[in-house]
Amino acid sequence: MPHIRGTIHGVAAMVMLVVGSMLTNTIRAEYELFAQLAATTTHLLFDVAELPISREIAEVVLPVGVLMGIWVFAYELQRLSRSD
Repeated sequence: MPHIRGTIHGVAAMVMLVVGSMLTNTIRAEYELFAQLAATTTHLLFDVAELPISREIAEVVLPVGVLMGIWVFAYELQRLSRSD
């Protein structure tokens, strides 16, 4: 069974990356605050931390992080409610 759980988490990570990229473009066009947060995140990752990644990837980090946080919260909530 561990391989099934690993596959599910791998697929979830890939989906989060794609959805996060689409979410970034959509929200950035609609909300100026989000665009500023994404620009700040990109600046911190690319210029300050000097990570060897492209700017396109750095721009996706914020929405993917938010989606991952929601995913982890929902997973833990489901897991805790199942144990009761």
